[in-house]
Amino acid sequence: MQQLIQNFSKQLHEALAISAGAQLTKGSEPIHNVVIAGMGGSGIGGNLVTAWTGADVIVPITISKSYEAPGFISKNTLFIACSFSGGTEETLAATDQALAKGAKVVCITSGGKLGEIAAAHKLDVIKIPGESGSPRASIGYSFVQIMTILAFYGLIPSAQTEAFAESAALLDAEQADIQAQAKALAKSMENKLPIFYADHKLEGVVVRTMQQIAENSKQLSHCNVFPEMNHNELVGWMFAKNIFENSYTVILRTTHDFPRTSVRMDISKGIFSKVNPNVVDLHAKGTSFIAQSIYLIHLLDWVSFFLAEVNGVDPFPVDAISFLKNELAKV
Repeated sequence: MQQLIQNFSKQLHEALAISAGAQLTKGSEPIHNVVIAGMGGSGIGGNLVTAWTGADVIVPITISKSYEAPGFISKNTLFIACSFSGGTEETLAATDQALAKGAKVVCITSGGKLGEIAAAHKLDVIKIPGESGSPRASIGYSFVQIMTILAFYGLIPSAQTEAFAESAALLDAEQADIQAQAKALAKSMENKLPIFYADHKLEGVVVRTMQQIAENSKQLSHCNVFPEMNHNELVGWMFAKNIFENSYTVILRTTHDFPRTSVRMDISKGIFSKVNPNVVDLHAKGTSFIAQSIYLIHLLDWVSFFLAEVNGVDPFPVDAISFLKNELAKV
C-alpha cells in the first residue's frame, strides 16, 4: 500500500495515457442524463467528478451505489459502469438493468465479468490496470476515465487533462511536506475518533477519507459537509463529552470554498473548540479545484497509511470484506 500511495502521481500520468487511447463511440440517441454506477473505491470517482463538473455539465448526473438502477434510465441515458475487478455484483446488476432499458453503456474495468458483458454486447470499454489488486489505490484511473467519457460526449467542455497534469506535478513537488503533515496528523489521531468536515464540493474527498481510514487503518471515522451540517449535526456538538475528548477534528479548506461557507466554517470551529480540544484546519495547495482536491486526497491517503502504522496493522488486507464476499457467494 505504501508503494501504491507513493506512485499516485505516476498513476495520474498513466491514466491520462489510457484516456488518450480510449476507443469510444457515439450513441444513436442524444444524451439527456448520466448515471455512474460503482461501489467503494470503484465508485467514489463518480462522486469526485460530479463535484468537479458541477458548474459545467449540461445534463444531470446521478451516482448509483446499489443493486437497483434508477428508474428513469432510458435510451437517452449514458450509463458508466465502474468496477475495478469487473466482479462487483451490485454494479453488474445495475448494468444489466441499464442494458435492458437501452441505455448507452460504457464500462471502466480491468476485466472480469463486466469485461465479458462488454464484449458480449459490444459495449465501449476502457480497460484499466488491475495488477495492484486494490480498487481504493486505483482511484486515479477511475476519475480520469469518467472525465474523458463525459468530455467525449460533449457533456463537459474538456477532460481537464491540464488539471490532472498540474496535480501530478504538485504531488511530486510537495511529497516530502505531504508525508510530514500526514504523519503528524496520524499520530494526533491515535486512539481517537477522526472527524472530517469540508465544503459540500469536497464531499467525495471526505467520504473517500472515511473509507480509506476504515480499510487501511482499520478504524472508524466520521465526516460531513457544510453548509448542510449547520442545519442539523451542529446541534449534536453537546453530548457526549467522552466522545469529544477522544476525537480529532479536521476542517478541510480550499480557495474554492463558497465564501459564506467559509464564514460558517469559522463560526462552527469556535463551537467545536468549546468541547473538543483538538480542532485543526487543513489547507489545500494547488491552483485549480481539481488539483486542490487531489492534493487533499493524496495527503489524507498518507494519513490512513501512517495511522495503520500507529495502529500496528497491515493497511492492505481487508479481511472483513473478503469474509463478507465469501459468505455471499454461498447464498
